[in-house]
Parts: sequence; structure tokens; C-alpha cells
Amino acid sequence: MRKGEGILTVDVGTTKICALFGEEKEGKLWVTGIGVVPSHGLKRGCIINLEEATHSIRKAIEKALSQAKAEPTYVFTSVTGDHIQTHMGMGVVALKEKEVTPQDLDEVLRSAQVMDIPQERVLLHVIPQEFILDNIRGITQPLGMTGHRLEAHVQLITAQRSHVQNLLKCFESLGIEVDGIIFQGLASAEAVLTPEEKELGVLLADIGGGTTDLVIYKDNVLRFCSSIPVGGELLTGDLAVCLRTTRNEAERIKIEKGVCLRELVEEDDFVEIQGIGTRSSKRVSKKMIAEILEERVKELIILIEAELKNIPKAFLTSGVVLTGGSSLLPGLLYLTDQYLDLPARVGYPERLPGLSEEIHHPKFSTAVGMLLYAYQNLINQIEKPRKGRGLLERLRDLFKI
Repeated sequence: MRKGEGILTVDVGTTKICALFGEEKEGKLWVTGIGVVPSHGLKRGCIINLEEATHSIRKAIEKALSQAKAEPTYVFTSVTGDHIQTHMGMGVVALKEKEVTPQDLDEVLRSAQVMDIPQERVLLHVIPQEFILDNIRGITQPLGMTGHRLEAHVQLITAQRSHVQNLLKCFESLGIEVDGIIFQGLASAEAVLTPEEKELGVLLADIGGGTTDLVIYKDNVLRFCSSIPVGGELLTGDLAVCLRTTRNEAERIKIEKGVCLRELVEEDDFVEIQGIGTRSSKRVSKKMIAEILEERVKELIILIEAELKNIPKAFLTSGVVLTGGSSLLPGLLYLTDQYLDLPARVGYPERLPGLSEEIHHPKFSTAVGMLLYAYQNLINQIEKPRKGRGLLERLRDLFKI
């Protein structure tokens, strides 16, 4: 990353949009701009209203750029939803120089992508699983090794083309060219998992607003990923219905008073809840709230367990790491441990220099992970100097601010 360049990442979530601006200083990635706004126009990770989603994205970007006082060189956004799928690919090349060169590596990975991906799907990521050099298996980095035949086994992460196109339309209408799209679960893993967990085997469950992304690492390689269309909004919605209150009040109760294990609550513990419209407030048993949340959390854990039915236990030696906005719900770690029979912890995003103290919270794991993933894996593959008027100036002209 050259001096003066900046990375803008925009995490487009169901409940919030988080834009981060990163710059390299003293050989490290610094967070110099943050923009967080409520998300509108999305449901379960998918866009349902282009105009509302675009407006939310624009506001988050403006906040981040105004704070950073700089213009981005690279722009990345995120995607999630139950339309995310993985496919296995395999490629082979003959080594002309009898030694694996960077060109050989690029060629074998490109050949591994040549498979019959349905036309309605688009490729997001190519994740190497292992390389085989002259029948020697389990190679993770073959560069410079001697041999005659190089084989690559990869995992391809794809998304529904129409969803990606709708997401890109939001940015296009703002005059922003997106350089890459990152699967949210992959980004969160980058922010919260330790090298030891990735080596031994670990499950990451990122519980977002509308989805829960699952990612498994083993031997420092991504082995599995999926997305469940259930998240923290399910808990909020059930509280609103059962307590007969607004979603905003239900969200407040969940965050401030929520517990998803009834044993943690005393029988005589009550909370005050605002009624709908002009209806007066009322006192509700905290145990009742815990019972509602516990049942919904159990349903989510059962869905996670179903996704893991074909995963060997050896892939989960380190247990499970929970992150996302709902991961701090008291009782969640205990229920996860009991139902999945795996030790659990809460994952906080890596602390980056700069303004990251404001976003050192599980609900920002995806946003921080996107910045890390783009900085470490993507920007060196892109050559596109930016010219012309700054992005912030163009956004203000577009909306006549």
C-alpha cells in the first residue's frame, strides 16, 4: 500500500451500515474514519428497497470520509444471506521451469475456478485448501518448490448474482466504483479468530441483525462457510409481539435487560416497558423476557447444529467463537456450550491504531475484519489510480448538500 492511499470498507448489514476508512502509517493499518448509521431497505441481509439502502450507505460513507479528511483509493463492500454457497474446485498445471513460480500459482488457481458455476451465481472468493506437488499432499505454500505437476484444491464462495447486482447498484448511483465484495463471515473471522484457533479447528458464529454467518477453520485453512437467515432481529421481533410493545422498545429491553437463560433471573425481578402509541407503560417480569429469549436462542442454536451435521468433531477442537451484536446476551455462552457440546467464547475485533477504540465491540467485527482482509489480501491485486474530484465532493453535489 503506497503513501497517500486509503481503503474504504462499507459493511452493509440488516440493522446498521458501518463505513471504515483505513490508511497505512508507520507500516501499520490505522482507522482514521468511522461512519455508523441505522440500516434501511434491507431484510435478512438482502436489499428490499434500493432507494432506502442507497441513502443509508451514502450517510455512512459521508461520515467516515468527513472524519478521515481523505479520499479512498480502494472501496470494498460486504455481502451475506442464505444465498451464499460454497463449491469445491480443482486445477492442474505442468511446471515449465520445474519450480513453482508466481505465474504457475496464478495459473493453477485460475484453472481451479473453471467449473460449471450456474449463471445466476457470481464468484466472490477462491480459498485454497491444499496444493499437491508430484503426489505430495497437504502443501499450503508451494512457491519455490521443485516438481513437475502442481495441483490445487480450492473452495469457491459464490453469491446470488441478482443480490450482488442490486448491492452494486446502490454504489453506482452514488458514483462509487467498488473494487471487491467480501463475504461477511470471512471478514469477521479475520477480525476475531486467533492463529491457534484456526490451526486447531474452530467455528465462528457471527450473529448479525438478520443473519448468522458460520465459518470453520482447520489447519489455518477455511473449510466451511454458510449463512442462516436468522439473527438478532428475530429476538427483537418476538419480544415486541409477546410484550406488545414497539420494536424500538423491544430492542432497548433486549440490549439493556435481556437474558436468555431463565435460571439467571429472580422471580420478583421486573422491568418497566413502554406501551404502543398512547398506551401507558407496564411492569413485566424479567423471567418472562428471559423465557422468550431463551426459546428463540435455542432455535438458532438448533439451526447452527443442523449446519454442522457433516462436519467432523476434529474440525472444532477449539470450540466456537460467538461475535456480532447479540453475542453479549447473558446466558448465550452457556446455552451454546450445552447444546453444541463445545467450549464457547465471545469474539471481539482486533484493536487497530487510530479510532478503533470506538468500534472495539462484537457488533463491529465484520467492519473491522473487512478492513483487515482488504489490507492483507486484496489491494495488492488492484491497479487503478483514482483521478478527478473527490468522492465526498461528488456525494455532496449528488444530494445537493
